[in-house]
Parts: sequence; structure tokens; C-alpha cells
Amino acid sequence: MRDRLCHLQTIAEEESSEEEWNPSSHEEDEDLDQEAVIFEEESTTMNDILKESQSLRKEITLLRLDVERLQKEGSRFCQSVRRLSGIQRDTNTISSAIRVRGEAILGRIQKLGKLKEELEESHGKNAAVVRVAQAQYVTLSHSFHEVMTNYNAAELEEREKCRERIQRQAEILKKEVTVDQIDQIIQEGGWGAFSEELQTDGRSSRWALNQIKERHKELLKLEARLKEVHELFQDMAMLVEEQGAMLNNIEANVVATDDYLGKVNEQFKTAIKYRKKNPCFQMFCGCFPCWKQATG
Repeated sequence: MRDRLCHLQTIAEEESSEEEWNPSSHEEDEDLDQEAVIFEEESTTMNDILKESQSLRKEITLLRLDVERLQKEGSRFCQSVRRLSGIQRDTNTISSAIRVRGEAILGRIQKLGKLKEELEESHGKNAAVVRVAQAQYVTLSHSFHEVMTNYNAAELEEREKCRERIQRQAEILKKEVTVDQIDQIIQEGGWGAFSEELQTDGRSSRWALNQIKERHKELLKLEARLKEVHELFQDMAMLVEEQGAMLNNIEANVVATDDYLGKVNEQFKTAIKYRKKNPCFQMFCGCFPCWKQATG
């Protein structure tokens, strides 16, 4: 067998000299430098998007905790017969904090959506930074929608319990009151005329009347709070409606990716199996030192 080492070294030197003076290779290097700059810009924008998304997730978590506190306070108010004024103050404070925080979160999510549209126009729909912005935008929108839906449910549940409490106290005063009558009193007034019809003779009757008055005041405050966040709920509903088709596209892409990865894994398993059975591979392994050591 001839020694081919010198011949191989000569070929390697010729190829390296050709690459050194090949003008096309310099053009490719320049293109790669430009692509590296573009990638660096996308990477910076992507990091900013991820930082903002992480900050928004923390705010949504705090908003969720506020909603849970409101649910507990609402349950205390509807069950307690004492210190109602203190519970009312806590409930109003928490509701106000939820409204302020919710408006701030919605504004930041909308800003993220505008950034996504700008990136889509400048980089195209298939750019990595656009896909990241789109995924974060959709995920945050639905998380925010879920929390605000729970908030709305908590307020409506408290309103329903207050109505039931008014009805029970009115029965003590020998007066049947329907839910429609309670809503009419809240919307149109007429509390004075209604209270005059109630029989307030005796200590228990006066106590029941005071309970009705407290629940009536809370219902008025509940309606006022719901009116304050009505516009916020409208903007949130429009935001989620716009994300419906986008969310479906993301889910379809995820499913397609999973299917593709499954096929690739099967192909890898098949390739490994045939590789082990390849007689040429088995013969070639005989040249390795490990084989020589095993047989030596």
C-alpha cells in the first residue's frame, strides 16, 4: 500500500489557496455579516418583547390575586350582619385597584399588538420575532380575558346575593319583593316609597329594615362599579374577538409541528436500524483500533 499522505497535503494546500483568492467567497462573507447584523437587531427586539411579556404576566398574576380578594370580601359582606361599612370600604378599594390595574394592562397589551403589526410589515409574517410577538400577544390577551371574566363573575355573584338577602329581610317585614322590583328600585329610585310600605313595628323589624338599607346601598355601589368598567370590558371583548383566528392558526401550526417531529423521529429510528444492519459498516468497523484491541 502506497503512502498517500503527501498527496493529500498537496490537495489541501491547493484548495486553501483557491479559497483565499476566490472573490465569490468574499461576497458570501459580506452577505453573512449583513445577515448577522439583521439577526442581532431581531434578537434585541425579541428580548424586549419577552421582557415586556414577563412583566405583563406578573401584573396579570397580581390582578388575579386582587380578584380573589374581592371574591372573599364579597362573600363576607353577603354573610355578615355586622361591620358592613368596613367590608364595603375594602370591597370598593379592591374594585378600584382592579379597574386601574386592568386598564393599564389592557393598554400595554394593545401596544404589544401594534408592535407585532409593525414587525410583520417590516420583517414579514414568517420572521421569528413576529411569531414570538404574535404568540405572546395572543397568550397574554386570553390570560387577561380570563381574569377579568372572573372579576365580572364575582361582582355579579355579589349582586345576586345582595338581592337574595333583601328578599329574605323583606319577608320578615311581611313584604314579598321580586328581583325585577329590586332592579327597578335601583335603576329608577323609589326607595323611600318602598320603605314606607314595610312594617317596621318591633325590634326585629327595624333590624331587618336596616339590613335591607345596607344591601340596597351596596347594590347601588355595585352597579356604579360595573358601569365604570363597562368600557374596559368592551375593549377586552374586541381584543379577544380579534385574536380568535390568530389563536386557531397558532394551534394549527403547533399540531403540524408535532406531526412533523413525530415523522422525523420515526425516520431516524428506521435509519439507525438499517445502519446497524449495513454489511459495509460492519466491515469498515474492523479498521478501528477498538476492534483491534478487542481481537488482540
